[in-house]
Amino acid sequence: MKRLAVMMGILLGGLMFSSASFALEAAPGTPMSKTAPQATGAQCLECHETEAKTHSYHGDCASCHTNAVEHSQAKKPKGVKPGKPESAQCLTCHQTDKRRMHFSIAEHNKAGVQCSDCHGMHTPKVKTLNAGQEKGGKTTALCATCHQDVLAKFKMNSHHPVTEGGVTCTGCHDPHASSQTTLGNKTDQCTKCHQAVRGPHAFDHPPVVEDCTTCHDAHGSPNKRLLQAAQPMQCLQCHAPPGNRHGQTGSASTTSRISGALLRDCAGCHNAIHGSASDQHLRF
Repeated sequence: MKRLAVMMGILLGGLMFSSASFALEAAPGTPMSKTAPQATGAQCLECHETEAKTHSYHGDCASCHTNAVEHSQAKKPKGVKPGKPESAQCLTCHQTDKRRMHFSIAEHNKAGVQCSDCHGMHTPKVKTLNAGQEKGGKTTALCATCHQDVLAKFKMNSHHPVTEGGVTCTGCHDPHASSQTTLGNKTDQCTKCHQAVRGPHAFDHPPVVEDCTTCHDAHGSPNKRLLQAAQPMQCLQCHAPPGNRHGQTGSASTTSRISGALLRDCAGCHNAIHGSASDQHLRF
């Protein structure tokens, strides 16, 4: 019985010691062990208490910071940066999000852009807006940090009202998918807003069906109606004018002079330029 009592005492003491050790390790604010196999959020907060008051968290710090363990165990933590997460790490949690399911074919991904380049892990990437960006919002300001050439087009005479707050970049573009605006064609994307030109028509203008950007620059243009080129040059890129219908008389010689009628606005006559219900020459 004595032997049994001694053995029970040893077992009970061991259990109490292990429980106390577990409670000590789990208690927040307790100095972390140098041999800890992982860095917990509570351990990180021992040094990063200031950040805890201003930053939001995705969960445990070590789940995103690639060098969190090395950073926590280093004698001089500032010399070992905790490391930023790569897109592959982010997708371990966000891979089931429908908005990000096509990220593998995204132009951003192909160009090596990481999630952390656009998304702030603790605070928003764009915190304040500069003068002139208030109406466009933080989404436009974020995109403009890289796409300065596109931002410049929004200052042209004819442009989509992005800087005025009428539309946003992500209203047309999915930054987590391919360069194509949607998985459908670009025309479908445009006609969601521009319903007046939506087909099908009895007679369709082929470039309208294929891609609106054949004729229009979706961001901005110095020409009216976002046209890539001014009239009549926009149309003459595809259409060679027949002489017997555009003011040329006599033989169809290349030396014939082109009359002033040809140099007028093509849409003045071909006014159903997006498609016609009755005329194959795209007139009403």
